[in-house]
Amino acid sequence: MSEYKLSCALSGHSLDVRAVCAAGDETIISGSRDATAKIWRSNGVNPGYHEAQTLRGHTNFVTCVCYCPPSNAYPNGIILTSGNDKNICGFIAEQESPLFTLKGHSETVCCLSLGIEPGTFLSASWDKTGKVWNYTSGEMGTTFKGHDLAVWGIIEVSAGVVITGAADKTIKVWEKHSGTCQSTLTGHTDCVRGLARINDHEFLSCGNDATVRHWSTTGDCLSILYGHSNYIYSIAIGPDGCGFASVGEDSSLRVWKDSSVAQVLSLPAQSVWSVCFLPNSDIVTGSSDGVVRVFSKDHARQASEDVLKCYEEEIEAMFKVSSQELGGVKISDLPGKEALYEPGKSDGQTKLVREGTQVTVYSWSATQKEWTKVGDVAGANEENSGKSLHQGKEYDYVFSIDIKDGVPPLKLPYNLNEDPWFAAQKFIHDNDLPQAYLEQIANFIVTNSKKTNQATVTSAPAQPEFCDPFTGGNRYIPGGSQSVLPPRPPVTITASGNLDPLTGGNSYVPNGASDTKSMIENSLSKLHFPQKTYLRFEQANLKAMLDKLQELNKKLGDGSHQVHEDSLGDIVKLADPQNTPDPSSISTLLKMLDWPQDLVFPVLDVTRLAVRHADTNRELCDGKSGELLMSKLHLYLQPAPGPNQMLSLRVLCNMLSHVHGEALVSHNATSLLQHVDQYIPPFSKPFEVAISTLLLNFSVLYTKKSELLANIDAVGNTCLHTLPRFSDKEAIYRTLVAIGTLLSQKVQRLPSWAEELWPHIISMSESDDSRIQVCAQQILAIGS
Repeated sequence: MSEYKLSCALSGHSLDVRAVCAAGDETIISGSRDATAKIWRSNGVNPGYHEAQTLRGHTNFVTCVCYCPPSNAYPNGIILTSGNDKNICGFIAEQESPLFTLKGHSETVCCLSLGIEPGTFLSASWDKTGKVWNYTSGEMGTTFKGHDLAVWGIIEVSAGVVITGAADKTIKVWEKHSGTCQSTLTGHTDCVRGLARINDHEFLSCGNDATVRHWSTTGDCLSILYGHSNYIYSIAIGPDGCGFASVGEDSSLRVWKDSSVAQVLSLPAQSVWSVCFLPNSDIVTGSSDGVVRVFSKDHARQASEDVLKCYEEEIEAMFKVSSQELGGVKISDLPGKEALYEPGKSDGQTKLVREGTQVTVYSWSATQKEWTKVGDVAGANEENSGKSLHQGKEYDYVFSIDIKDGVPPLKLPYNLNEDPWFAAQKFIHDNDLPQAYLEQIANFIVTNSKKTNQATVTSAPAQPEFCDPFTGGNRYIPGGSQSVLPPRPPVTITASGNLDPLTGGNSYVPNGASDTKSMIENSLSKLHFPQKTYLRFEQANLKAMLDKLQELNKKLGDGSHQVHEDSLGDIVKLADPQNTPDPSSISTLLKMLDWPQDLVFPVLDVTRLAVRHADTNRELCDGKSGELLMSKLHLYLQPAPGPNQMLSLRVLCNMLSHVHGEALVSHNATSLLQHVDQYIPPFSKPFEVAISTLLLNFSVLYTKKSELLANIDAVGNTCLHTLPRFSDKEAIYRTLVAIGTLLSQKVQRLPSWAEELWPHIISMSESDDSRIQVCAQQILAIGS
């Protein structure tokens, strides 16, 4: 048998890919814990696939996807998705929103499968039931009740015969129309996770006992197959009906032939959640690293040798991490999250659970009857060296920092000979986090690094107030990427302290300062106007950026806008400020700014990052190139659907990093401010932050250059028009800093735009957001 090898890896989901299914040779459907499903279509010209559509309809994890072939009701077929929100959604490929939503289960719907009768499908749920549905009419048919725990799998093996597998370790055979249980099959010693039909009389099951079992519908276990070393989550029969594939918690895809493992393919992810076959015998997997992968035994559809080599290196790095130890126990030997299905024995009992390569502590609540997350564990030792490994380097500590629920924790490496404030500041810049986290992170390092060779449960800093949906990061930070604060002694964070609006530190407001005037007077000891540093948008995912450029470049066909695919890598290199810019790449980037408006957004994002480099800034912003770039930005700043406006504003903010971009923005300031004046709400939060950052940068530009002081009123008037339109607290705060910076110049009297803003400033001085409150108070003090 020809061996399977990686064909391609599809990145687009931000969290685990829990489900995959095929819709013909050229279409894959995936579902993820990021609450979306995606349609991937074959590129045709190479082994890859591109993201054709994102399906949105669930409010929580997508647990399963199922494709129903074309019918009279749905000539192009229909896509079914189930979720942790208890719903089942039906989509057609052409639109993002569901055609219908079916409700009937009282808990998570964890499995969907196609029925034999046209127009029908089956569902299984944590509510211990299975159901039959008609997706044409939306009607719910038979309900199968009898399991003691969650039903994880459901299939129809022949007309009228339904099989279910459950966490109670049993498999049941049902009569479809009456819902009568005909027999209960026992043998699995742990949860049954997946089922697959072989023919009308036989099927396979897999489960947490790491076995595959071959059954007849009469109840006989025909064989028990061993091959996996951990939980098996999903199983699929090949299109030839002879072989099958299985995936599980041991980071592997296993291809079976004649009841034995014919090939083991390792994946760089701990949990491989789902598997399916394409009609051409290619195998598709979804895993905990958020990637959909396709494997093929056809040499024409296998990845290049270079890609395969990089893939093997990914696998090697992943297994190196998983071999780490925690208190003498291998992380890979700890139980997965399935261990949380078993109730605790006493209130406060704790349990260590492995989630990928991370270990998490859970505590049992007897009153709520559930396991609750306490925190993440750090301190795993590599080969008993006494050190923790991070990105191939050893550190005294590698702390896990939870930034946001549902997002994997960030790693903070630290050596005892480092200054904790430097380490905290570097961590903030490396991960583009709000500067307000500085003291909390630094103090966390100080506190927890006192413990020697001991696992540490991390505490989570306050959740940031906004998340950029375009790239998924929390990224807006003051100053450039190279600025590092000088070392300072630890400062205790008080629960009631007010945050300094620029440094994130605590400003002191003594007891008894109950009225606005006294609060203003007491906040004057630490004014932070004028702001002297331009703010930039730093976050980058260069791999995702390259993937998106390659995908969209193919959509251009053979037209004049398409660029040679080999040059796209050089274009993305412009986004890395450590690389010396290549003039030919800059010329190509300018050409790509002529892409159609619905495709140009990743080109704008590359431009945003490229202008941070002084040489690239000069090449893009000086002379004819600068005129061309600005003409394109003016075009994309016009109101239109999509992210182009927001990204163009980010480009302008980053252009100010160096003198040529600064001069170009300054020269076009009047027309740029006119664009901002004309924007009409409602705005997205990232769009508000982009506008407010540009206004703040304009205030820096006009106050640091004496020859531009006359332009202050132009920025002030734009602040007057935009501030009342904002709802996002970060955008409001940045606009206030812009206003304070403008007013910090010595003036005889308040300008008219400031007088009109004064009622807004007064109301914001009583905001429940401490940064906005203190910043507004300081502005009032300037004008008093």
